Amino acid sequence: MRLFAKIFLCATLVISAALLFSGYLLITSSHENALNREAERAINQYQYDKFTVQAELIASAGELSPERLSRLSADLNGQTAFFAEDKTLLYSDLPLQTEFTILSDVSDNAHVHRFQSIGAESYIIVCGKITQSGVTLYLLVATDISAVITQREQMAQSFMRVYFITLGISMTAIFILSALLTRPINRMTRTANRIAHGRFNERLDNSGGDEIGELSNSFNLMADAVEDKINELSNNARQKEDFVASFAHELKTPLTSVIGYADMLYQKVLTPEQVKKAAWYILSEGLRLEALSLKLMDLIVMNRRDFMLEQMPADELFHNIIDGLKPLFEERKVSLHMKVYPAYVKVEYDLFKTLLLNLIDNAIKAGSSEIRILGKPDGSHYNVSVADNGRGMPASELKRITEAFYMVDKSRSRKQHGAGLGLALAAKIAEIHGSTLEFRSGEGVGTVVKIDLITPKDKSCLSEGGDDIV
Repeated sequence: MRLFAKIFLCATLVISAALLFSGYLLITSSHENALNREAERAINQYQYDKFTVQAELIASAGELSPERLSRLSADLNGQTAFFAEDKTLLYSDLPLQTEFTILSDVSDNAHVHRFQSIGAESYIIVCGKITQSGVTLYLLVATDISAVITQREQMAQSFMRVYFITLGISMTAIFILSALLTRPINRMTRTANRIAHGRFNERLDNSGGDEIGELSNSFNLMADAVEDKINELSNNARQKEDFVASFAHELKTPLTSVIGYADMLYQKVLTPEQVKKAAWYILSEGLRLEALSLKLMDLIVMNRRDFMLEQMPADELFHNIIDGLKPLFEERKVSLHMKVYPAYVKVEYDLFKTLLLNLIDNAIKAGSSEIRILGKPDGSHYNVSVADNGRGMPASELKRITEAFYMVDKSRSRKQHGAGLGLALAAKIAEIHGSTLEFRSGEGVGTVVKIDLITPKDKSCLSEGGDDIV
């Protein structure tokens, strides 16, 4: 049973019982008071009737003929009966079915009264013993009090009308009050259901200072804790998914190099020096992938940003990265033009290599036949740019291309097994190196991506660079 129904039924039962009990006490008390008043009046009247009988006995010298008793009865108030000293009936104008058991209770010095029903009527009967002029008799006077009984019945009927009217009004008021009392709970229930269905930002309006207000405040605190926990769990799950997706994404390019060099070892007859070089590239890429998995875990899952940047010669850095891509360029028939001016730069090798490989991979996926890499010192920074002659992108898309899972051409990206994670990861790596990715592109004219690396203060440009073509 709902709380609204419980409050309504319980309050209705309590008010109904209270009204009935109060009405019973009121009617009973009023009726008893009326009976007591009638009894007191009947007793007082009996005293006058007794004096009248005594006067008649004195006047008649004790003669008690039926005719005299009949005339005497007419002078008394109410219906009367006279009994001899031995309690035999001398005269009565009461109904024949009247019982006179009250005579047994009469004493010599006191009178008694009793309420008695005779037929359909109700009476109060007063009886006493009279001795006068040598004559002893019993006088019984019956006063009709049917009006008092009728009054009680009328009071009961009036009360029942008032009871039902009051109960109806009370039930209406209880219904409204129950609805008002349970409205915050119903609102809380609806809010809890919405939260259960995923709308974790739902909250209750807390405008009261009573227990319901305190409960609403506690509910909101609980909802805040649940939302924070859900967000934390969702964030953890998303970070893990991003890590798996990013790591899978980063496996493609080095695996292409590993497979290319392994195929070269398997299919071609190479000199010992060529075999050693191919094996070194395979070993180098394997070790880099092992280190990269831990660094991507720190970057994506742990959101780490304090990676150690090491000083490295820029020309050696770029040659090491590019040399492992020869099988990929040969497979895709892409020419690479690289001009790198020697200088020292501060980088995290594995992560920077991941960044550069992502830029090259995107250039290849854009249908480029030629990629140009330029590295040049500029004051305290080292400017790096990667340019291609691929499809390019609309200027309106450039602001969103570093969002995770965002793809400009979704159909082409799916065919090339893209997930839209490369540039998002590259943007994070650029932040670690104290820089940002800058894009310049246009449809049909290719794309240029720039990044500035930090150069050590105590190292400067070493010599002029040259062109390397792969």
